[in-house]
Amino acid sequence: METRLDRRGLLKFASAAAVSASAATIGISPGAASAQSGKYGESPLLAAQVASGALPPVEQRLPANPLVVDFKWLSAGTYGGTLNLAMGYTNDLEYSRRVANFMYGHSPLRWLRDGMDVGPGLVERWEANAGATEWTFYLRQGVRWSDGAPFSADDVIYWWEDEVGNPDVKELPPDETKSGTGTLAKFTKVDDFTFRMTFDSPAPLTADRMAMWVKRDPFVNGRWLDPKHYLSQFHLKYNPTLDPKTWVETYLAKREHRNNPDCPVLTGWKFQSLVPGQEQSWVRNPYYWVVDKSGNQLPYIDRIVGRTYGDPEVLKLQFTTGTADYLQGNQAPAVTLADVETLRTNEPKSGMELRFWDNGGGTGSMYFFNWTYKDPKYRAMFRNAKFLKALSHAFNRQQVQRAIYFGTGEQTTGTMSPKALEYNVPGGRTIYQAWRDAAIRFDPAYAKGLLDEIGVKDVNGDGFREFPDGTPMELTLDYSAAEPPNGEHVRKNELLARDWTAIGLKVTLNPQPESGSAFDKAWEASKYQTRANWGVGDGPNHLVYPQWLVPIEPQRWSPLHGNWYAVQGTAKAGEDLDKDPFDRTPPREEPEPGSPVARIWALYDKTKIESDATTRHRLVWDIIKIHVEEGPFFTGCVANQPTVVLVKKGLTNVPRRDDLALGGFVGPWIHPTPAVYEPETWYWTNPAAHA
Repeated sequence: METRLDRRGLLKFASAAAVSASAATIGISPGAASAQSGKYGESPLLAAQVASGALPPVEQRLPANPLVVDFKWLSAGTYGGTLNLAMGYTNDLEYSRRVANFMYGHSPLRWLRDGMDVGPGLVERWEANAGATEWTFYLRQGVRWSDGAPFSADDVIYWWEDEVGNPDVKELPPDETKSGTGTLAKFTKVDDFTFRMTFDSPAPLTADRMAMWVKRDPFVNGRWLDPKHYLSQFHLKYNPTLDPKTWVETYLAKREHRNNPDCPVLTGWKFQSLVPGQEQSWVRNPYYWVVDKSGNQLPYIDRIVGRTYGDPEVLKLQFTTGTADYLQGNQAPAVTLADVETLRTNEPKSGMELRFWDNGGGTGSMYFFNWTYKDPKYRAMFRNAKFLKALSHAFNRQQVQRAIYFGTGEQTTGTMSPKALEYNVPGGRTIYQAWRDAAIRFDPAYAKGLLDEIGVKDVNGDGFREFPDGTPMELTLDYSAAEPPNGEHVRKNELLARDWTAIGLKVTLNPQPESGSAFDKAWEASKYQTRANWGVGDGPNHLVYPQWLVPIEPQRWSPLHGNWYAVQGTAKAGEDLDKDPFDRTPPREEPEPGSPVARIWALYDKTKIESDATTRHRLVWDIIKIHVEEGPFFTGCVANQPTVVLVKKGLTNVPRRDDLALGGFVGPWIHPTPAVYEPETWYWTNPAAHA
């Protein structure tokens, strides 16, 4: 029996025979059957290599049953051309992450219809037993890595046993591989194209979680597969001649397929070259295992070239002059709704058509305090519900909505995505509205009263409130200095600092030189009071990516608790317990019994083993109630604002908002946009003009 998750979160079962017949196609249509005839089309560039003997015929490069893409908005494409991208990231790995978010090719399963459905990917079909404790995955037979080597279950088992299972590699197991008791799943190779995951308790959301992200993302756990035939030569287990002290550093560099052109991939394009801090090139993968409904191997476009611009104004010029061909959301944070009029004015010159997709996020630009901050006085304050609510009620969201989001979206205290399925079942909308409105009212007088109640008063007459013991209090709004000065986060922080100052708090804007992983490390070590340059989004439901709702990793509102949870079930869990929590590796501490974090964890662990969707929803609602009553643990301003999308005229098959099931879902990284819309199907109507 195959397990699927529909919009209501109910497990639906179909016969294995029915699944086998349909699993090859995304967006099934009557025309999709033509791709199964055994006659495939290919790029003229690849056909020339076949003719010269450099490549085997396309039929031998594709699997026996390739994935067929046939979204309703697609038309038959033309091969050729280059897609030029422009982004605002000078860190090469951060940049390559944005490019890689165009490619879903490493994912076992895929989200469809803005996350409302789960469909096949590298996994052609899958089954779960009645208790959802045993999941069996059948890989697509005949898929090949970009170097032509066969892909098999060995590549999944290699990731699990030799990367996650090797403490030197330091790859933590993703949460979807843990049971509700924290025990790791057992991975078993059934045969060359089948593997099985066995849990000690029900794991009903396994398929959904395997569709998250683009896999092999270096910024998140859950690679799910790696090319054993290539990487094992750099692994001490398989090559004992390596230096035990230095092999890991070399190994990690070799497996980074986003700047090592020798590392094989399964995506539509493969990394080709890099000019550090300036430009990256990606070229078509001749072994990509996906075709259109007529049997033409994808991608249509030959090459992606991404260029980076540190100056936000120079970056914007790439779009107003039409040097770049496409923009969506988080590629270029410097381009915001404030630029809409300029972009429209320049459309005749730039050839860039302005569109919008829904962000889907639950906060807009937000902030959260560090629940495990080192200083005990600040820590106590950051855990005080009246303090948190006071600062939320002091925040003039209406002005932020008007000034930054141009009246779009909906004001919010800060929630997960308004589109989440938990809100779209009976009773869910009431829960959502309660969370959204919990501390939304702009009421400075009420905020002052709450601070007075907890003893945060101006006792020395300097105009600023002090701690209850009379010592100075200074709040910092911490964010990366790389944020664009006119971007939504910096502008929001300026308004937020003004509002908090108005109720007697001393506030400092605190841009930091760290960005990306450096900022993450500083946050994990509790160097900062706040994180004030993110937006919250989860995905199709709260439980596939619960990190905002539940502290289970170190980058959200309770970093030391998040690390404690993250290492459970690993060898790390019992290490360093005799040390101060901040001196442990990683820094971590167990929450106090009965604390909000401990209670949230207990509820979350129940959701992980609960196979009944209705009961899971109610457990999620109970977690939300803790956020409402004892938070807000993270605080937003405007939810589900539109996201700017720019498409060069002639670039075809890029969907419009009305084509998409929920109008788009751009904000959350776990719903990888635009990868979910298969950019490999995009093409130029005149590819010669875009060579």
